[in-house]
Amino acid sequence: MDLKEELEDRLKVFNAELTSFLEGGEPEELYDAIRHLPLAGGKRLRPILSMLSCEAVSGSVEDVLPYAIALELIHNFTLIHDDIMDNSHLRRNIPTVHVKYGESTAILAGDLLFAKAYEALNNLNSRIIGRLSSVLTEAIIEVCEGQKLDMDFEKRSIVSEEEYLTMIKKKTSALFRAAAEGGAIAGGGGEQEVESLRVYGENLGLAFQIRDDYLDMSSSMETLGKDIGNDIRNGKKTLIAVYALTHAEGEEKKQLDRLFGKRDASDEEVRVVYQIFRDTGSLEYAENVAKRYMEKAVESISILEEKPVKQVLKELARFAVEREK
Repeated sequence: MDLKEELEDRLKVFNAELTSFLEGGEPEELYDAIRHLPLAGGKRLRPILSMLSCEAVSGSVEDVLPYAIALELIHNFTLIHDDIMDNSHLRRNIPTVHVKYGESTAILAGDLLFAKAYEALNNLNSRIIGRLSSVLTEAIIEVCEGQKLDMDFEKRSIVSEEEYLTMIKKKTSALFRAAAEGGAIAGGGGEQEVESLRVYGENLGLAFQIRDDYLDMSSSMETLGKDIGNDIRNGKKTLIAVYALTHAEGEEKKQLDRLFGKRDASDEEVRVVYQIFRDTGSLEYAENVAKRYMEKAVESISILEEKPVKQVLKELARFAVEREK
């Protein structure tokens, strides 16, 4: 089975539906702003996960597409607002919405995407609109809570691993959980099936975020890219940083205390911090934790009927911890 082909088949269906849903609208600049990021590409993992979950319980993809659109619009709403808060200039290799259209229009664009997400839900079977609305709303609340925790952690010298996992369970994993759970509901799955896919989505989201932390630290270092420099200068409490801060000793501990979170750290000082992360085994530790969550995700769907889409879900979990970007 070729995972890339399986995902691309569903991606084509989803992208066509999303483009159609976002057509038109006045004032033109505002609607251009809401299309700017969603139509610029992206992995579309959340909507595709909802489609796969729907199929896994013998549902039709058409039954879940409105919910898939809602998930992607909410995800992009969070990205627009995150970019404003982080003062990021690029997203998906294009200018961020606030850079291209101005901060005020970007805030409005994010708000409008939020509203359009709930508009999309109105195209669902009326029997399940209320339940799926509740699933999505629960996730959005957690995403906002998680974003605030993430920001607060940058101001603290020490964060526990438990606190970090709670933060990413909210900020990242909540929408993955909602995607899988909602897809199963839209497909008419039984309660046991819905619960197994809910657990799958949550663990997939945790593995995905920890792998993101790992990639930001390992692959970016070769060129001292923006991500790794910013994460270290801003004191970003990834699992890698959390582990290093609690396990470094002696001179390494002193250097971390002095350099991690130093806003004006030089490139050389960033390299020193990165090397400490490696020497303390932090990158390897994060990799292993991500794999554990991947295994939990795969185990959680053991009760599902054996069919090709179940294998796609298993391969997707492996992709989450093996991908290189």
